[in-house]
Amino acid sequence: MKLYIYALVVLVVVLIAHLLGIGGLYFQYPFYDIFMHILGGIGIGLFITAFVKSNFSTYVSALHIRRNIVIGVLLVGIVWELFEMYYNIAGAPIGTKAYYIDTVKDLIDDMIGGAIVAWVVFRKR
Repeated sequence: MKLYIYALVVLVVVLIAHLLGIGGLYFQYPFYDIFMHILGGIGIGLFITAFVKSNFSTYVSALHIRRNIVIGVLLVGIVWELFEMYYNIAGAPIGTKAYYIDTVKDLIDDMIGGAIVAWVVFRKR
């Protein structure tokens, strides 16, 4: 239960920071997007960890939890990038080289956040 609370707190912080970013921080600070994707990856990773531990704790090893974190964060990151593409809010015009670089960078940043959570899960066990 405690992991769900941590995940909720992180994701609420992400939401508030994203709303502030829309207000101009994304344009004012180029690294803000990196921070947001890493923090989002951490929040999603915490949620996946809490979900797996609370529903499958007797069946799942730490290796499987880490694998689920990585896959889950990647899937949520892809869905977010599709959302950005659909609403044309990506960091660069769609179809350009800059767009593809930004998308890959965003997914890597998401994975860094997920990897941090996966590393913490490994260290705790």
